[in-house]
Amino acid sequence: MSGHALPGSWTGTLDDLAALANTLLPQYLPLDRSSRTQDEVNPRLIRHYTTQGLLDPPLKEGREARYTRHHLLQLLTLRRLMQGGHSAQALQSLLTRQSDPELEALLTGELRLQVQTGNAALDYLASLRENQASAPPVVRMAPTPPASPAPSSSPARYTRLMLAPGLELHVSREARLPKTPAEQDTLARQLIAALDTLRRTP
Repeated sequence: MSGHALPGSWTGTLDDLAALANTLLPQYLPLDRSSRTQDEVNPRLIRHYTTQGLLDPPLKEGREARYTRHHLLQLLTLRRLMQGGHSAQALQSLLTRQSDPELEALLTGELRLQVQTGNAALDYLASLRENQASAPPVVRMAPTPPASPAPSSSPARYTRLMLAPGLELHVSREARLPKTPAEQDTLARQLIAALDTLRRTP
């Protein structure tokens, strides 16, 4: 699982925010992205995002700007959604309305976000892209669907993976596979929780 965890609570300066975000970003961005050098954020970019209404303004302590865990979650989620193809314009003021649990769920892939652009043609193309990625075309925040039960009559639609002696996994062609290290961690936790229920079953 990932080496760096989100802090439970955090405050810091603008430089601190950029440094911590750069440490955490790799686990929330797609595994197959082509350029990792463009992933990093810097104080100037964070100020730009704030000016554009993509991040909440910092808190003030005297003359010093202070950033919190909420700002960190907004920044990480913003970078993840932008890597996923959402434009800054489409995300404007959207993340500033989300709570910390909602931002975390977006960040880890437990929630998926569909943004309506106001342009019917672009929205249609986005829905096609989502259909090709085996995700339902919805224009709202929706929880990731629960895992499907094992197939009963049509094994051709599933890939069978042997994980250990006596333990196999059936994966549907429609399954949305994890795209980031954080999504892999979430899936691993779900799998462990499911196996724990078997241990408790008499």
